Amino acid sequence: MDGPFSPFGCSERRYAAAILPQISDRDTRGGSARVISSLSVEIKWDGVRAIAYVNDGGLRLVSRNGLNQDRQYPELSVLPHFLRGRQVVLDGEIAALDEKGRPSFERIQPRIMETDPNAVAQLARSRPVIYFVFDLLYLDGYDLRRVALAERRKILESIFNETNVARLSRQFAAGGAQLLEAARQQGLEGIVAKRASSLYLGTRSRDWVKIKVVTEQDFVICGYTEGERDFFGALVLGAYDKDRLVWTGNVGTGFDRKAMERIRRRLDLLRVPDAIFPGGINVPQIVHWTRPETVCTVRFVNWTSEKRLRAPVFVGIREDVPPRDCRLEPDAPPERAPLLAAGPDQVRISIEGHAFQIRNLNKVFYPAEGYTKRDVLNYYDGVAPLLIPHWRDRPLSLRRYPDGISKEGFFQKRAAEGFPDWMRTELIKEDGEPRHQVIGAGRAELIYLANLGCIDQNPWMSRVGSLENPDFVLIDLDPYECGYDKIVEAAQLVRRKIELLGLEGYPKTTGGDGLHIYIPVEPVYSYEQTRSFAEILARLAAAERPDLFTTPRAVARREPGKVYFDYLQNGRGKTISAPYVLRAYPGAPVATPLEWREVAPGLRPGQFHIGNALNRFDRVGDLFAGVLARPQRLEPALERLARVMGQ
Repeated sequence: MDGPFSPFGCSERRYAAAILPQISDRDTRGGSARVISSLSVEIKWDGVRAIAYVNDGGLRLVSRNGLNQDRQYPELSVLPHFLRGRQVVLDGEIAALDEKGRPSFERIQPRIMETDPNAVAQLARSRPVIYFVFDLLYLDGYDLRRVALAERRKILESIFNETNVARLSRQFAAGGAQLLEAARQQGLEGIVAKRASSLYLGTRSRDWVKIKVVTEQDFVICGYTEGERDFFGALVLGAYDKDRLVWTGNVGTGFDRKAMERIRRRLDLLRVPDAIFPGGINVPQIVHWTRPETVCTVRFVNWTSEKRLRAPVFVGIREDVPPRDCRLEPDAPPERAPLLAAGPDQVRISIEGHAFQIRNLNKVFYPAEGYTKRDVLNYYDGVAPLLIPHWRDRPLSLRRYPDGISKEGFFQKRAAEGFPDWMRTELIKEDGEPRHQVIGAGRAELIYLANLGCIDQNPWMSRVGSLENPDFVLIDLDPYECGYDKIVEAAQLVRRKIELLGLEGYPKTTGGDGLHIYIPVEPVYSYEQTRSFAEILARLAAAERPDLFTTPRAVARREPGKVYFDYLQNGRGKTISAPYVLRAYPGAPVATPLEWREVAPGLRPGQFHIGNALNRFDRVGDLFAGVLARPQRLEPALERLARVMGQ
């Protein structure tokens, strides 16, 4: 299917390696009832993770590290006949069940390593597998990874007919603590808790949490010791601590003779003369070292204080796990202590040497969701490292909601006389009227303004020192009586125009119902010039798709059902929502920078909000860094345009 079926613009091998979570997210021990109580809960299937690509009746199974698996599990070839879809991409787990109907990694282990066709056929009869499907990523032209899990699940259930070789992974309504206890009693490995609103991500997140009944982890085999038994005494194990491979102990139990023979035969092909760990390891046996290319799963009681495994037992070889995914401790998003803990309604704080009083912390700012002023302040404190570089040195138009979003807010452009003297202000002349205006500065200013009820942060497109010269061209796309999927379609068309001119643009949700694209430029152009450039793009886009775009400024002249391309927003003194700011709309949405692959059908601006945005930013970093670091010149783009128009 590498040829005609490439829905994501790459082969299945590259796609699987790019999108599959590298350690199925975070293992959680203890406190599991609190962690998972509000999440959708499923059984954790103890098998082999696989992406299933279905194309016109054909099937390809691809492992987490991009290896084809369909030949090892021939009984799954009938899967396409049970799907209502011509091109489908599924995520699931291949598992072998024991006599009590429980998934058993020991039973599937021989099938992972077997490549002989006759032996594979015999194993398919004696140790059949089942593909447990838990996610739908693609269906007949639609990339669904940016659709909420609950919606993906509904679509999956509507197109999938269960069979004896493929089943849905059931979602349980019971509380997480109850299901975890049931899993323990049934001898299952554990459970997986997922947020119904979560998107399909290729990295770890708190939206998908694995809770195990037993402690089990993958390790890299780095060698073996000699012993009284044939083949080897124990396997030498390692894991990566950041970029350094470290010794985690040896495992010498859990093998049968046949498994030991096959493992030894495999490891002998990987022998190296020198110790994998500097200085070797402190064991009395002779160690034969091997290249760290083979992964195995080990069950153990806990860790010693020296970070060695206590009472380890070998479970099986993992062909589907890259060695680099074996981490000493699974990565997790950093825990962030809130600036303002729950409790008092007012406190006095000091930030960057500036002390001030914060009041009415328990006042509800978002009535439908119950988010308080405290939540808003804690959000801005958490996002400050990302927001401030985009906000600094820009005049601000303050939009204040002192009583929350349910009450009427008001704009404030002039700095109040009561503002502390450490607040940065500048004398700005706008429309012939000079006034002192607040300038974006540091964390203290950000928190102080949030304390005043500034939910939105609305900066200029230029900075003090070059006020007449914006540092980006703004593409502002707004719906006019149309759905957000049209915004997505329009944004991708504009992207193609931008790239045709040799420029790079950066998309973000507005937090409202529109979408922004920033084209960073050197601050040498006037607002008239950047506005003219945006108008050129608007005319090009509208000429290609008159059915998609409308450009008149007057609302009465706009055509309903189309996207309004507002190029006139590029103007001196005009302000827009900065990246990473909260918006004063129900749901507490956040103006969120995006990767272009995220600008796809199913994207909704409300999916990024105060409750999940910080976790996302921990995961993806500053996707708008290029807006600051990669200013561009417009002259080469205009020359390209002239050549294109002259053809």
